[in-house]
Order: sequence, then C-alpha cells, then structure tokens
Amino acid sequence: MSYNMIYRDLKKEVWVSVIACILLSCFLIGWYGFLNQYVCIFYREQSQLFLYDGDYFLQYLRMPGGFTGYIASFLIQFFRFRWAGALIYLCFFFGFYVVTKAIYKRFSVFIQSFFVPFIPGLLFLPASTNMLFDPADELGVIVALCGFIALTKLTKNKYYFLLIPLLVIALYVFVGGNIFLTLALFTLNTLSRRPTKPLSRQAAKPISAKSSNLLDKLPTKNLKYLITCLLSLLIPLIIWYFFYIISFEDACVALTPFRYPGNTLLDARSIAWLSVLILPVVGMILRKFKTGKKWSFILNGCLALIVLTLIVKQFKSDSENNVKMGFDAEYHRWEDIIVTGKKTSINHLSCYYINIALQQTGQMAEKMFCYNQIGTQGLFPPLKDHFSCFARSEVFYQLGWINPAQHSVYESLSGYTFIKEPNIRNVKRLYDCAIIQQNDVLAKKYKKMMNRSLFYRNFDNKLPSPLFATTNMLIHNIPDALETLMEDNSTNQAVFEYLMAWYLLEREFEKAKNTFDRYFTSFSYAHIPTHYAEFLLLYKRLNKLDDSFYEQYPISRELQERFEIMDILVQSRIDITIQKTLEDSFKHTYWYYVRFPFVQVQKTVKDEKNIY
Repeated sequence: MSYNMIYRDLKKEVWVSVIACILLSCFLIGWYGFLNQYVCIFYREQSQLFLYDGDYFLQYLRMPGGFTGYIASFLIQFFRFRWAGALIYLCFFFGFYVVTKAIYKRFSVFIQSFFVPFIPGLLFLPASTNMLFDPADELGVIVALCGFIALTKLTKNKYYFLLIPLLVIALYVFVGGNIFLTLALFTLNTLSRRPTKPLSRQAAKPISAKSSNLLDKLPTKNLKYLITCLLSLLIPLIIWYFFYIISFEDACVALTPFRYPGNTLLDARSIAWLSVLILPVVGMILRKFKTGKKWSFILNGCLALIVLTLIVKQFKSDSENNVKMGFDAEYHRWEDIIVTGKKTSINHLSCYYINIALQQTGQMAEKMFCYNQIGTQGLFPPLKDHFSCFARSEVFYQLGWINPAQHSVYESLSGYTFIKEPNIRNVKRLYDCAIIQQNDVLAKKYKKMMNRSLFYRNFDNKLPSPLFATTNMLIHNIPDALETLMEDNSTNQAVFEYLMAWYLLEREFEKAKNTFDRYFTSFSYAHIPTHYAEFLLLYKRLNKLDDSFYEQYPISRELQERFEIMDILVQSRIDITIQKTLEDSFKHTYWYYVRFPFVQVQKTVKDEKNIY
C-alpha cells in the first residue's frame, strides 16, 4: 500500500471521528442544557455550598477520594450558570473519551471504531439524571483511568517496584474505591500481554546475548508486575486502618456508585462504572473476528443508534418538571408552575406545587379540582427524602408557619448524608426564617456562612415574606394545627383555603361545612367560589335540605342545574356511556372527585351519604 493510500485512509478515519465528536457534543449539550438543565445543573448547584476556607477543605479529607470530591464541588458552584454547567459536563465527556481511547490502544482493541470510545462517557448521561448523582463519580473514574495509563508507563522504569505502590497510594487518596478499577485494568492488561516470540532459524538474524536474555525475561517481568499490582491491593487496607476513621466497607466503596444506599449492578451508575472494565474484555474477544472498514463503520453506526436511543428513553420529564416547579416556587413564579404542571403526570410533588401556585394566585377555591388531586398528599407531601423535606417547607413558609418550615429545612439539611453540606437552598431558607423570627444570632451565622462562598456573599432575599408569621407551634395533627392557626388569625386566607381543601379532599363534609360557616365571611370573596358552591350543593343533597338552603348560600341557577344532571347520572346504572358522559361534562368538578377519586379515601359505613 502506497503512502498516499495510507494517508487518505487515515484522513478519512480522522474526519469520521471529528464528525462523531461534533454530533455527540450537540447531543450532550441538548441533554444537559435543555432536557435536564434543572436536575443536572441547577439542582446540583443548589445541593451544595462551596466555601472558601480550610475547614471546608479538611472535611473532604475524611473520606478516600476527598480531593476529587473537592475539585468536583469547586466546579459545581459554576453550575449557577446553565452554559457553564453544560460546558463543564462537556469537558468531562471529552476527558472520558481521550482517556478511554488511550486505554483501548494499550489493549489493542476497537482501533477502527469511531464510536465505542464514547460509550463510557455516554453511559454517565442517564446516571446524571438521578438526583443523588455527584459529578465527582464521573471525575473520579476519569482520574482512575489516568492512573491506569500512568501505571503502564511505570512498568518501563527500573524502579517500578517502588513507584507503582507510591502511585497506588496517591490514587487511593484521590479516587477512593475507584482504585480497584485501576488495578483491575492493570491486571487485565498485564495478563493479556504476549511475550515476543523469537524468529525462526531460517529468518532469524543474529542477536546479542543481552537482547536474547531480555526476551527470555519478559514473561517473568509480566509476573513481577502482576505480583506488585496484587500486593498493592493491601495499600488501601493499610491506609484505611491508620488514617481514615470510617468503616472498611465505606473505605472500599468511597467515590464509587456502590456508596449509595440500594444501589445495584443494574443501576445506571453501576453500568456506567463497570463499562470501563467490561468493554476492554469484550474488545479482546471480538478481536478474533476480522471485519472490513465498511462493515466496521456500519456496525458502529448501528451501535451508536441503539445506545443513543436507550439513553433518550431514560429521560424522565416528570422528574425534571418537579425540580423546575420547586425552583419556580422558590422564586414565586406561580404562573410558570401551573404551566409546567399541565405537562407533568400526576404525582404527590406535582400536585403539591400546583396547589401552592393555585392558592398564591387566588385560584385554589375556583380551579383546584380542574387538576387531578391525590388526596391530602397533594397539600402536604410525605417526607420521603431530602427533596420532599425541602419541598414541604415551602407550604409552611407560605402559610407563615415558620417553625415547621424551619424544622423541615433542618431535616433536609442534616437528614441525608450524601448531599454535600451545607446546602445553599436550605441555608437561604434558614436565613429567611431567622430574619422573620428576628433571631439575629442565627441570621448572622447563616449570613457569615454565605459570605464565604463565591456567588452568595451578597445574598439578600428580595422576595416578599409571608404576610402572617406564626412561630410558636409544632405539628401533631395537620388539620387541628390549621384550625388553631385560624383561631389565632382568622384573616389568614391561605390557611383557610388549605383547611377547606383538606376537609374536601378527605370528604369530611361536616367539618368542611363548619369551617366554611365560621370563617368564609371574614374574607372578601366576590361570590361563593365554584368548588365551595359545588360542595354546598352536595351537602344539601346528602342531608336532604329544602330550598331555603339557598337563602343562606346563594348559588347560581346554572350550577344548581348542572348538579341535578350529575345527580341523576350518578344514581343511574353507570355503564360505559354514562361514565364517558360524566367524565366529559363533570371531570373538573368537586362532585366528580368525590364519586371517582384519583386515589381511594377511607369511607365510613355505607349508607345513602356514600352514594357519591
């Protein structure tokens, strides 16, 4: 083959790789900058507060891999700007590609593949949409792979028996449990090396005794490298015993996907982590099969299509929307929450944020049941994780219920050990609560903490505080606590609407009626809101009251007629046609929720009152 032909083929391969880089870069920017910007960028930045002081740096050294975690945290603070976050993720991706490409050259696998070296970096994309994902996980693997390349270079040094253990010590301190990935690759690479075979007698050229001895000793050196590598496995154990005050299990899994609770081998993070080790093995197996450049290109293209399709299918729009609504609530963008909620499938967080937005925009009593309701969990979300804890503090804060808001934030801040502490979202909320409580000591504490950061040193909340502040109440039973709040301040319309919503969702008709009679006239409603009127009509029907009921509760004739139609349909035999009519005409009414709740509500003994 002539030089020109070799140059032309090489040029084609380079252009294919360049085009693949450009296309995958666009895919990555779209993934992080548009599809998952809230989960992967904004939420990640808000889940930590990088501080410029020595104590903050030293706390990272308590765990193996602390240096990498510290560097990742430094970079994450710039996620405050979406374009900067996408650019940093792009740098991680290309760092992964460059290192992976170098590793495949050492294993002599996938030499003609333009796509396979991108796979490990791509597999971290769906892993990053997990709210517990830490970019330090990906950065730690990149550093560990660089360590493998360094180990292979040290075998050429005559002092390898000393330099390899020293490098292993440094790697363990930097990447934690990822050191086992480094050593596994090094072991695999050492075992896969083949000793150079001498030429046949006919073709052999005279060689010196020195070079002959070198060839004879090559297998022995491979064995020495392997023994040095295996003995180096003892180093993490020794370092853990004398330096780290953590369990042996934590020392082994530090900075790996297996440090997270409930993580399995089929978890997206584990798959991405293990792919670094599995792909070289697959490559050595496939090395036996020879394919032409044309078929190699086609197979790579098909593989790219399959991998990218599987990644896109991992996109979780509901998780992204839930996080977006959380941020919009923090900045009082209530109309945006309602718009986002319409695009989100029903879950306790989406329902919760929609209800807050409806109340804050004065639409709760008119349009609450225009959206699917899942019971009282849509008013006060259950405390499942740190995100739910912070989310729940929002409604307490908006209701002026400062102690529970502060308590929920504390739960979010300290109740989850995998979130980098301190958490800027929680610190800002604690600062606001301290200001409302006029607790200068606490306010100065949180202000001083934020002053040690880069972007929050001049933080001063410009958003309005709650109109009512009740600080001296703990929660034992939410409806009882809401009743107490109303007794203390009967002009708090937000509390009244939440109390009414609770009773309506639970179908506690008598309590809802008593609450309405007692507090409704305290507020300047122009008329009886739609859902309250629907409830009153239902109450009249269940208690068989006469039309004098309308003298106390003026309800439009049009709404009365609609209820009569609904009542007739409900009492008839409900078949597919009736069900469709009810759904089309009455789905967004309180009556429909009572008769066909999205989630089941416990009922009392069956009687005529439970025909709905």
